[in-house]
Amino acid sequence: MIREIFVPLLRTASDMAALDAALVLARAHHAHVTGLVTLEQPMPLVTEFGYVPVEFSQRQLDESRAAAEVLATRTRDHLAHEDITCEVRLTEAMLLWSEETAALHARHCDLSVLGGPDPGDSSPHFALNFKSLLMHSGRPVLMVPTGAVVSAPARRVVIAWKPTAEAARAIHEAMPLMSAGTRIDVLMIDPQVAEGRHGEQPGADIARHLARHSLNVNIVSLPREGRTDGAAILHHVNDVGADLLVMGGYGHARWREVVLGGATRGVLEGARTAVLFSHQGALPCGNGG
Repeated sequence: MIREIFVPLLRTASDMAALDAALVLARAHHAHVTGLVTLEQPMPLVTEFGYVPVEFSQRQLDESRAAAEVLATRTRDHLAHEDITCEVRLTEAMLLWSEETAALHARHCDLSVLGGPDPGDSSPHFALNFKSLLMHSGRPVLMVPTGAVVSAPARRVVIAWKPTAEAARAIHEAMPLMSAGTRIDVLMIDPQVAEGRHGEQPGADIARHLARHSLNVNIVSLPREGRTDGAAILHHVNDVGADLLVMGGYGHARWREVVLGGATRGVLEGARTAVLFSHQGALPCGNGG
């Protein structure tokens, strides 16, 4: 059940895509939408000659605050004529990084909706916020790239299935986004037929579970063919015209995935459709009730 949707606004080109997707879901689920604009306090600047004068840092802060207020106002204007309850919060990150602040706010909602990364943007801002929401909020994250069309319920869903806790949790958290009319592919890439892996009939058990929820399920097993898992998954998503991909996020050790470029990273960088990510468990992040 979705009753409150959280949208952290990261000043990316896809911010409004995320907000519009949240509104589509909110109308279908009679949910409240909370937008968040975070102003991060600038770090004191130091040069080889010492600290930069405080007046410069204050000017930076004033400019950042003005930009944050403009974004908050623009977002409120965007929501002004909606027939759902919504709010836009403007907060200053005094003791925490902005991504930590976002994760704390997300804990009190059912779902975070995040715009996708800007193409060609090499800054770590998006990645830090995405990882913080996924790893620290204890809530699923719906990533919506610019141009993605979100339906409620979803029309065509691809579930990137592995027999892991992350993937199982992702399916559970995707249930409110699907209905009996949704066509679902349980997709496996080179499934390993072994005890503790996919079993003798890869995908059969999870497909049976979904069918017991009156969902329309098809099992798909594809060879990797020299591609990364992320590339193979996205190829199938694009091939069938899915409007939602569901997958567990960071199934391996977090830093191992960052270094090696796991399926999570590949999908983040290449997805053209909405992706629901989920992670098993939440790691500590600051304080919050």
